[in-house]
Amino acid sequence: MEIKNLSLFFVGIIIIILGTLIVMFDYPQIQYLENVMTESHLMLEGTDRDLYQRLKIEFMVGGGVLLVGITLLCIGTFRKSKF
Repeated sequence: MEIKNLSLFFVGIIIIILGTLIVMFDYPQIQYLENVMTESHLMLEGTDRDLYQRLKIEFMVGGGVLLVGITLLCIGTFRKSKF
């Protein structure tokens, strides 16, 4: 297999790494906060609830970044540059 656009391929790899790190570090924190909510049968208070919501948003953004990186990697691999 030949890589058609090398710069786009490498940008895709870098963005995949960034997205993976975001997802990898946020997921355990979200699980911990969900376990705290289910064990105590109480909703989180104030700042903890805000932190939980921000972590969920950041997790979704990390997933989006990961998908963009995969898309760029595929485009760099299969589509020939027109320049």
